[in-house]
Amino acid sequence: MSHYDPSEHASYEGSATAAVIEGLQTFGYTPSADEIDQRPLPETEDMDQAISAMFQIMSDTLQDSALEPDLDDLLWSLANIFHRKAATVQRMLDDNESRQRYSQEQQDGSEVRSVELENLIAHGIAILHKRDLFEACRDLAGAHFEAITGSAWRPRAGSLANRKTMTAAILDSKDYIKAKRYKETNTLTPPGTLIALSGGVEYNNVALIYEKLDTLLKRFPDMILIHGGADKGADLIATKWASARGVTHMPFKPDFARWGKTRAGFMRNDEILKLEPRGVLVFDGTGVQHNMADKAKAAKIPLNDYRTQKVAR
Repeated sequence: MSHYDPSEHASYEGSATAAVIEGLQTFGYTPSADEIDQRPLPETEDMDQAISAMFQIMSDTLQDSALEPDLDDLLWSLANIFHRKAATVQRMLDDNESRQRYSQEQQDGSEVRSVELENLIAHGIAILHKRDLFEACRDLAGAHFEAITGSAWRPRAGSLANRKTMTAAILDSKDYIKAKRYKETNTLTPPGTLIALSGGVEYNNVALIYEKLDTLLKRFPDMILIHGGADKGADLIATKWASARGVTHMPFKPDFARWGKTRAGFMRNDEILKLEPRGVLVFDGTGVQHNMADKAKAAKIPLNDYRTQKVAR
């Protein structure tokens, strides 16, 4: 039968409290998964410096090398890392909301239930701040991507939303959920004047599109620009204009899987006009642009027609 020999094991001189303090001094404090992390988030300026360094190092390293053709895709992926992380944190926020609703229903006046709900609210606020920071990092990365590549950064799928950080110091649970829902709805369907633009993928009159959109922006400072979402031609010019002017824009890409190559552009026109935009700008293109002009007229939506050819080809 073996016996425990304390001499075979390292002895620790001191109390359990001293052991905890020594561990904190050596390794620092790391909260568990169930605890609220009280450590501050990084400052946006510090994150911008770090992101700038990432992009610059990647660009400097790959330029003038055999990997230079892959540079744009790699830089796009750097920005997408923050976009995907923000989406992950958003799902955590949605889960927190569901748990808050359940906790509200379980309130029975006891201190245990009350503390549980307070902790959920505190967790929700912490998650909100984290999501807002990741979205800010994505936007900063997008700006660096555009500075290096000359192209605006856009996600391959989904919305590109940015929500402002909450300023309220204390929130009731019901108010918190209402505020969250209001922010989500008004970020993804922001209030403003809808203006639609349609032009061909070969259209390249940048000056004309900028001039006409600038004129409308002076008239409608809350403009939201709708366009076809193509990565070249009039839609790309519109995207760059919106990015340069800080205007919210909504790309409506044709649903080729549902409608097929022939019909998708025309059905997309119908979807845009269902939103009842305040005005429609049409530039040279194909039959899709002629169709947009005709349908806008039929719907009595003001038409700004800049086509040089007005007969369907």
